[in-house]
Amino acid sequence: MLPLEAIELDAFRHRHQHDTFWCGLLLGGCGLQLTTKLYTDRVCHFAHHPGPDGHPHLCGRRSRGVNSADHLYVKAAADTWLRNRGEQAGFEFAQPDGAPIGSLVDIHLEHRRLRVHLDQAVAPVWDHGSEPVLGMSVPVDRDTLIRRWYVHRIRLDSDGTARRVQIGTEAFARPTEWFGLDDCAMTERGLSTPAVEKIVQARTAPRPSLWSTGKARKTPEPEARAQALLRRLADARRIESVSLVKQVCGEIDDLTGVTGELQEQLKAGVRHAGIWLVEQSEKRRKLFDSLNRAVAEQEPGQVRRLLIRVNATASGDRTEAEVAIHESAIKFFAGLDNLTRDALEAEAATEKKAQQAATRVRSALHRLRGYDTYTLDLRSQVEELLRSAASAGELLKRGEARRVEVWKKWAALGPQEQLHVARRYWIQRSCPRCNAEQGKNCVLVDGPSSGKARHAGHNERLQLILNERKAAQELVRQQRTAQQEAEASIPRMQQIPEKGDVGPSRPLQEPRPKAHRKGQGQKAEKKAAVRLHHQVPRGDWYRMMCPRCDAGPGKLCDNDDRVGPSEKRQLPHDERLRRVLQSNDRISPGEK
Repeated sequence: MLPLEAIELDAFRHRHQHDTFWCGLLLGGCGLQLTTKLYTDRVCHFAHHPGPDGHPHLCGRRSRGVNSADHLYVKAAADTWLRNRGEQAGFEFAQPDGAPIGSLVDIHLEHRRLRVHLDQAVAPVWDHGSEPVLGMSVPVDRDTLIRRWYVHRIRLDSDGTARRVQIGTEAFARPTEWFGLDDCAMTERGLSTPAVEKIVQARTAPRPSLWSTGKARKTPEPEARAQALLRRLADARRIESVSLVKQVCGEIDDLTGVTGELQEQLKAGVRHAGIWLVEQSEKRRKLFDSLNRAVAEQEPGQVRRLLIRVNATASGDRTEAEVAIHESAIKFFAGLDNLTRDALEAEAATEKKAQQAATRVRSALHRLRGYDTYTLDLRSQVEELLRSAASAGELLKRGEARRVEVWKKWAALGPQEQLHVARRYWIQRSCPRCNAEQGKNCVLVDGPSSGKARHAGHNERLQLILNERKAAQELVRQQRTAQQEAEASIPRMQQIPEKGDVGPSRPLQEPRPKAHRKGQGQKAEKKAAVRLHHQVPRGDWYRMMCPRCDAGPGKLCDNDDRVGPSEKRQLPHDERLRRVLQSNDRISPGEK
């Protein structure tokens, strides 16, 4: 496959500068030599050398779409798959009854044979030595599905400049399941997938007793067929396959035996599919009309953009009028002068950069969908988003542009620091930003994921906890300062009797700490002033009411300053202990 972009074609030419390329006979071509054409206004492609008279060479190959070489990709993928399993096979592109080359791929193994039908040119033949594998557009009737239990289908998906093979297993009243070749195997039954194993196991399992109380009612056959057709119709519209939608609508028209609500669903599905087909046909007609008008008015830039759309969305099943319009556009481009081509190349390069920037914007928005706050760890992603959005311009959709504006507004305010508080604390509070209730996680309030759970609490919710802690710490600091000032105002006196003195006690005098223990004495004094619970007997801790938390006599103090994990303090407040120390124990209980 020739690279489609100009910059990739330059590398391709350098890599194959000593090689030649020829119009493939297995592609329905003429076998003559080809050259590479580099374009910036549309996809690059191979082209024939002009004839001896200078006129363009006429080649018999009509199909030039990306799927025109699918039979070669099938052969290459099957050959690699079998070789990896130690098997060998022969391949043949059969053309029975004048069928075009590429419609069939015959794979001859040692004991079995597969016939791959890539289109409807040759009808599949069952039970005649080869196992059919059907393309997406090849129909299969209901009776065959019921009789054979299942059929295999093949699908090729674009993967860069190559095509990736997928094998599907279709069964009656079951959706088609798709697998890669590495998940398939050749068994005694033939080609097998994980879905085949389930179907065979379900078919061969013993049936429950007729008198079983848990036996489910069997779904009538027409109803099951109708449900399968409705699913296929939805899949065909999702992948925008016009031919498949027409085929499924025809099968629905031929279906009988369905009544009631399901019949109304089938009619509605066909009716909506008809409207969709008309819309697709109208879009295609307008696209080719616009291309024809751009060629007539000689607008190179518009022709370039429309050619890219035609090659991407309407490359197959073209009518004669559409082929003529496409060829006239190609000839128009071939006759442009170098100055115009340079201008178109510059325009194409600008549009390509804008498209790449739009892709980066969508990727950045996808990564940021789980955030509703601009934090420091998101700075690089947000800056990249804003730079790409400026280059993307009008290529962004309306919703994408709105989300970019939101991030731009947050970036103007500057990043915030994400606060950190243990969840067991902030979950006990309600959130003032997202209104999450107590015990509930915070949810996103902006963006496409609004309403979903947030990975952490909002800063507004966490700030409440931090404010409480700060206030509690400030209160403790003030209380300690007041306590130290009160204790410093009362002179410390200590009675020191002399040795052998048994007479009246001498006046109390303040002890003099030794000079070398001055620092230790101050430290011990401060420690004794702080730890009041050492100065009050344990039995008197809760004798009086606490003036700080209003805990009654005999009750523990509330843990209002978060000392430990419990709701109650292990030690009483200093204010409570100080009240006990200041009380006069010599007063009788009645007077107290």
